[in-house]
Amino acid sequence: MLQMKYILAILFLAVSSVAGAQNVVGIVTDKTTSQPVIGATVAYGKLLTQTNRGGLFEFDGVKMSDSLKITAIGYVPYIVLVTAANASQHIELLQKVSELKQVDIFGDRNFKKDSLANRADYAKQFNYKHPRVIDAFGNGMNFYPGEFFSIDLLTLVKALTYKSTNEYKFNKLLKRDEHEQYVDEHFNRGIVSHIVNLQGDTLSAFLVQYRPTYEFTLKATGYDMEVYIKDCYKKFEADGFKGTDVLVKQN
Repeated sequence: MLQMKYILAILFLAVSSVAGAQNVVGIVTDKTTSQPVIGATVAYGKLLTQTNRGGLFEFDGVKMSDSLKITAIGYVPYIVLVTAANASQHIELLQKVSELKQVDIFGDRNFKKDSLANRADYAKQFNYKHPRVIDAFGNGMNFYPGEFFSIDLLTLVKALTYKSTNEYKFNKLLKRDEHEQYVDEHFNRGIVSHIVNLQGDTLSAFLVQYRPTYEFTLKATGYDMEVYIKDCYKKFEADGFKGTDVLVKQN
């Protein structure tokens, strides 16, 4: 028991001392279409980079508490203060009013190609595996009373705090946005308007209210999605196309 208290005390000190440089990572998308903004200029303090084909960017080993500024042609500039608590960013850029236009996401992009490109560019982040507590013990925690055992304190600290790391957050962010893009590929203005007679704000309201989950979209065939859209349209029509007035007020 005394030995375990000693280990826990060292562990507490080790966790408390974790600080310093971190990674600032994120993805930049169009707020209207949810598509990645490619080639946006990203400035963090005096550092500059650009978003890649997936709208992704990263600054390695930088100090926290500096401003992050994103600019892109046709979009309103975006500025945010980055701290250790929000080092993983999902930034949605607004199109400038003079350049707003209806965009049909249908046939212009290829999800498989975009996904493969993103995974190639960020293979390390996509393949991230967090350390486990058992990995910190040399004998895999198969020890007996009175037996000496070794502990890798650094691995143990990482195993207990991995959810707060930028690597873990960025991995979740990448996968979430990949899922969103997959849904966009199978449920968008072009596909829906081809199946049911909806246009303009009414179509936009329908897309927001009846957007399917990634889990359903992944399993659904083309026929399943068509049936889903038609069933949702019946509900939408029965409810008097509710939600359209909200979009009009926002615009």
